[in-house]
Amino acid sequence: MSLAKTNNMVDLDTAIKIVPNPLLIIDKDYNIKFANQSAELLFSESISHNHKNLKNILPKDNVVFSLIDQIVNLKYSATQYDVFFTSLLKKDPILVDINASIFKENFVILSIHKRAMAEQIDRSTAQRGITHSMSGLSSLLAHEIKNPLSGIKGAAQLLGENASEEDKELTKIISLEVDRISNLLKRVGNISDKRIIQRTSVNIHDVLKRVHSLAINSFASECKIEEIYDPSLPNIFGDLDSLVQVFLNLIKNAAESSPKGKIILTTSYRHGFSIKVSGSNKKLKLPIVIKIEDDGPGIPENIKLHLFEPFVSTKSKGSGLGLSLVANVIDEHGGIIEVNSSGAKTVFSVLLPSYEGYKNEQ
Repeated sequence: MSLAKTNNMVDLDTAIKIVPNPLLIIDKDYNIKFANQSAELLFSESISHNHKNLKNILPKDNVVFSLIDQIVNLKYSATQYDVFFTSLLKKDPILVDINASIFKENFVILSIHKRAMAEQIDRSTAQRGITHSMSGLSSLLAHEIKNPLSGIKGAAQLLGENASEEDKELTKIISLEVDRISNLLKRVGNISDKRIIQRTSVNIHDVLKRVHSLAINSFASECKIEEIYDPSLPNIFGDLDSLVQVFLNLIKNAAESSPKGKIILTTSYRHGFSIKVSGSNKKLKLPIVIKIEDDGPGIPENIKLHLFEPFVSTKSKGSGLGLSLVANVIDEHGGIIEVNSSGAKTVFSVLLPSYEGYKNEQ
């Protein structure tokens, strides 16, 4: 299959061939009509010339075949995460994510990404381990530090009653710093809070409207917030108060990264998003997607992989607890949070199960 060339003399055939991600164009009978260089490297074979059908490359029970059938029949795009490619040509299994899209009615484009979602799941597992460690730390902090802080603040207030004006300023500073440390202890404690969230059927737009109102009347008063919502979305299975806190934190981060910039809130429904449930063979569908996009300076490369860990922050005066709390709440909801940042654009994507979808999986 040859791809068209543009009037600007850009050879799309050549451009697609050198795309770093493996790309395949398949017809409804699994015949390979096009394979770029990355795809051939992935399978260690010149597949477009020597193996005209995908069945000559993958075992017949591979999930890719059902994915192709789904795309051809329903005419939509989908993503299948955490797929093992046990190639007939290359014996070592390869863990990948696959984006599939309909192309020219009866063809499917497969874009293969190595371990993208697997890394997200590993991050979620790491987050749970960190949460357990933080539980012991927060208990120690509450017991060993919180009570002495109350004594320090009380003593400072007593000294301030009979102090000179100059010394009263010092006692006021002591009291303010004690309050700041107390608040920090509360936030650390929230990371390991084991309260069972009360989930029910929730309209995600009710959550976002509430957060939007809070934002424009406080920390995001100088930002332009654009809302692009899909009104047909089904309800999610969630805890309204917890989700308000999640999106309040995310929008606050966006506003702080660009105080007079633009924030875009988007909701959409996507078929094909699913993750394997730990300890089970079931896969939980995550069709509800909420995105928060800002036009700030982006996230430094050196902290991207640790962004959701406690005490990691892009802000010089940040505690680094906000995104850790966000990740913890999303994990409790059975969802996933991702971040993509490049140049002057950062997008946080939250994927959540629908109410009916979650109930059907139980």
